[in-house]
Amino acid sequence: MNPIVVCRLPNHVGDCCMTLPALRLLEASGFTPYLVGKRFAEDLMLGMGWRFDPIEGHVSEDISRLNYLSQHLDKPLGLLFPNSFGSALQFRLAGIKAAGFGTDGRFFLLDKKLEEPPKGVHEVVRFFKAAYEAISAWGASPAWNEPPKELGLKLITRHTAGAKNLKEKFSIPERFALIAPIARGVHHGKIKHWVHINSVVKPLKEMGIEPIVMPSPDEVEEAKIACPDARHLPPTNLGTYAALCKEATVVIANDSGISHVAAAVGARQLTLVGVTNPSRTGPWNPNAVVLGSENGWPTVEEVIQTLQKMLG
Repeated sequence: MNPIVVCRLPNHVGDCCMTLPALRLLEASGFTPYLVGKRFAEDLMLGMGWRFDPIEGHVSEDISRLNYLSQHLDKPLGLLFPNSFGSALQFRLAGIKAAGFGTDGRFFLLDKKLEEPPKGVHEVVRFFKAAYEAISAWGASPAWNEPPKELGLKLITRHTAGAKNLKEKFSIPERFALIAPIARGVHHGKIKHWVHINSVVKPLKEMGIEPIVMPSPDEVEEAKIACPDARHLPPTNLGTYAALCKEATVVIANDSGISHVAAAVGARQLTLVGVTNPSRTGPWNPNAVVLGSENGWPTVEEVIQTLQKMLG
C-alpha cells in the first residue's frame, strides 16, 4: 500500500482549490492523500477520491480526530498547507510527523522543515513546492518538477446531475453567466469586490446571455444589493456550483473563492481585481482573463469591452 499522507487543507475555498496540483503530485509520486479541513472542502473534493475528515475548529475534538487517524492509519506522514502555529501543534499532539514551512515560529514542531519558495510566487506554486519538498524529504522522487497548467478538479455524477437538474428546474438557458458579486473580508483595509458589478448585466442580456447570481447562504442579501438586476437563485453546494461553472458561458467573479472554483474546472472566466496581486492569487486557469491590478480596479468600459470580445 502507498504511504498515507494526512494533508491539512487551508481554511478558505480558493486556497483549497489551489492545493490541487500539490495533492495530485503526491498521488502521482506514490502517496495516498488523506484530507483534513473545513467541511466545505469535503463536497468540493469529492470527485478526487481521497478520504476526507473534518476539522471543525474545536481544539480538543480536532486533536482527538487527528489522533484517531494517527493510530488507525499506522503512523501516517503529515503535510501542512496552512502557515499557522496551531496546525503544526495539533499534528504534533496527535502524533503525526508533519512536514511544512517553518512559518509562524513553528519550526520546532515540524518533523520536516521545508525550504520556502521565494516571496511573491503564486500560491499554487507555493503549495506545490511544499508537496515537492516533502516528497523529496521522505526519500521519494516527485513525479513532476512544476505544477500543471490546470488545477484539475474532478466532478462526480451527483454534481453534474445536480447542475443539470438546476438548469431544468429554473429554466436556465444554454447561454448563461454566473456572477459572483461578493468577496468577503478586506485586504489591507480595502474591500475585495468590484462595486460596479451590476453594470455587466445589461450588456450580457444584449448578447443573449442570462446573468445569474447563486450566492453562498451567508451572502444572499449582500448579493442582491450588489447586483440587483441579475437573476438570483437559491444557494447550492460547492460541487454542484463547480459543475455549473463548467457549463456557464462565462463566470464573472472577484479575486475570491468562486474565481478559484471556476479555475478548478477550467471554466471560461473573467476575474476582477483591484486590491490583490493576481500574480500571487489570480485564477490558475488558461481560460481565465484577469482585469485590474493590486493598485486599482478596471473601469466599467474595460470590463464591458472585454466581455464583448470574449463572448461576441
